[in-house]
Amino acid sequence: MKRITFLIAFALFFSVLANAQLGRRINVDRALNAVSQGVQSLTITDAQVIEYTNEYMVWMDANNPLVKTTDSDAGKQAVAERLANIVSVIPQELIDRYNLDIQAYYVVDVNAFAAANGAIRMFAGLMELMTDDEILAVVGHEIGHIANNDSKDAFVRALRVSALREAAGSVSGTVSRLSDSQLGELSAALANSQYSQAQEFEADAYGFELLKQLGKDPGAMASALGVLLKLQEEAGASGNSRFASLFSSHPDLARRIETLNAR
Repeated sequence: MKRITFLIAFALFFSVLANAQLGRRINVDRALNAVSQGVQSLTITDAQVIEYTNEYMVWMDANNPLVKTTDSDAGKQAVAERLANIVSVIPQELIDRYNLDIQAYYVVDVNAFAAANGAIRMFAGLMELMTDDEILAVVGHEIGHIANNDSKDAFVRALRVSALREAAGSVSGTVSRLSDSQLGELSAALANSQYSQAQEFEADAYGFELLKQLGKDPGAMASALGVLLKLQEEAGASGNSRFASLFSSHPDLARRIETLNAR
């Protein structure tokens, strides 16, 4: 399996393990110096955010192993077909409302992310660990981030701390075309962007309610988080400080599970 160019921390999940069947891990060492530049003021319209996000996702999909149902590789085809079947129950009205584009990257990392333009990317490493309903729950959680404008807010924050803030804040209102290095810097900033606990709880609730609306078991939202909690506990038990640090910055998984079970 190809190596993904960069991990985005938009999502519910962090990269936590490698899998021999899927191949190599994500490379997260690109352009990290941009993040140290500090938060700056920035004025940018919603339309500009979407334009930048569109360009960014074109770059991400071109530089990472995006699977298709027409892939000649059986493993990639299987992942694409499984995801297409899982999300086929999502109403077209919802897809149209948020311009949803739900696809998968063929990488070992356990992650998913949502972008401001409606793009949602699942990682094969995550899909391998979850049932179909749990994957649908994760998709619902990511739709929640889009619906609640969390993904847009995260993108704007990333622009503020990257070298792109000057171009993005142009008073002309035009969107500059981004270079490969600028897109790499934006990746670094996004990788250090985090949702608040309130945003994560609200996205959990959105995924829970979506499962109910689709006639699925809403408990799959809690069990999806349970998969991550188990990984977190295993990382702690192994003394792996790298994994522990990834989860330490994430909202309390156990409390989120309790909140969902209470619903």
